[in-house]
Amino acid sequence: MMVIANDTVKVLHVLSACLFLGNVVVSGTWAFLAERTRNFEVVSFSNRLVLITDLMFTLTGALLVVYTGSLMSQRYAGAPAESQAWISWSYMLFGLSGAIWALVLVPIQLRQRVLLKRHLSITPEYLKLSRIWQISGAIATVVPLPIVYLMIVKGI
Repeated sequence: MMVIANDTVKVLHVLSACLFLGNVVVSGTWAFLAERTRNFEVVSFSNRLVLITDLMFTLTGALLVVYTGSLMSQRYAGAPAESQAWISWSYMLFGLSGAIWALVLVPIQLRQRVLLKRHLSITPEYLKLSRIWQISGAIATVVPLPIVYLMIVKGI
């Protein structure tokens, strides 16, 4: 297995966290603003691209955050990762955010995509799903933010 220098892992970790959090915030904002227009073409375009950017940036950023975080946690102060409360909390918060994304947000986006393909207008069902998506997405975005604090202060 290739060993990556500590500083390189840290840089990759911070960049992947930026990629993950940045896309989560931008996707939610973009979808919200698109849906405010009530323009079918704009909403359809937004929905399609949010699905694409979730795969390209949110998923990639999340996988890299977990991988680089795991590498660093193994090296942290020579102690096992599970003995560090801040690391355990970080994994739990990130896992909760990921569960919301995988179990709520993506299925809603896919259902919305189907509705947009079946109809030529934005349906009440689409708007109801959108409200659930926005609220769940806000929660999934806020949940990992304390990890940034924990990562910097390294302790609770």
